[in-house]
Amino acid sequence: MERDLFDPIKEYFEKKGYICDGEVEDIDLFAERSPKKENAKRKKKEAEEENGDPRNIVVELKVNLDFRSVQQAAQRQKMFDTVYIGIFRPKDFSSHSFKDKLYILKRLGIGLIVVSKRSKEVQIVSEPVVSELSEYQKRNRKKAERVTAEFEKRRTKNNTGGVTGQKLITGYREDALLVLDALAELGGEEKNTKVRELSGINKASSILRYNYYGWFEKKEAGVYSITDAGYAALEEFEDTVYKLKRG
Repeated sequence: MERDLFDPIKEYFEKKGYICDGEVEDIDLFAERSPKKENAKRKKKEAEEENGDPRNIVVELKVNLDFRSVQQAAQRQKMFDTVYIGIFRPKDFSSHSFKDKLYILKRLGIGLIVVSKRSKEVQIVSEPVVSELSEYQKRNRKKAERVTAEFEKRRTKNNTGGVTGQKLITGYREDALLVLDALAELGGEEKNTKVRELSGINKASSILRYNYYGWFEKKEAGVYSITDAGYAALEEFEDTVYKLKRG
């Protein structure tokens, strides 16, 4: 339960010199740095200067890290800079899906606190600081280049987004279809060199040899024929082959 998160996180911030309380104007846990001196005029300045810690901290306690919890934390940012979401350490903590959620928090500048259900140990997984998008883009530059290269390689661009279980017309499939069509025009069995010449696909020999889709069968060194799956593909992708050949 969310209430079980309160005491461990409260104790954690109290050790750092904060005074904490729960349900302050609907905020699950609100913390304010305890001033060393009573002089009210110096209170804010001292709190901000000491160890660089913020004066106020907000923690939203949630059972799960979901959209609702992120939404509430983002609403708290309208009032305070330092906002965390506190959850129990999830079973999928090391999974890609959880790391994707953490990425969103970092981009929004929302911190994350996890608490061990067994030991009640508190861990600050992410500080409430906005991570610049440019840093992530640098790390994923090669992935972006692959996306661009694949898009530019595709000739037909006939795929529909948002669907599953549907065969995609990738750049590689387009090349393989042209190789398949060329082999069919050559009588269904021929040397790879002639298939390459007719299809115009430089890596035709590689496509025939690796036979990724099961469309080809090696008859002898450098000679291939079309399988039943290959003839079925010619019918299934007839429109695509027509568009490819039209250029």
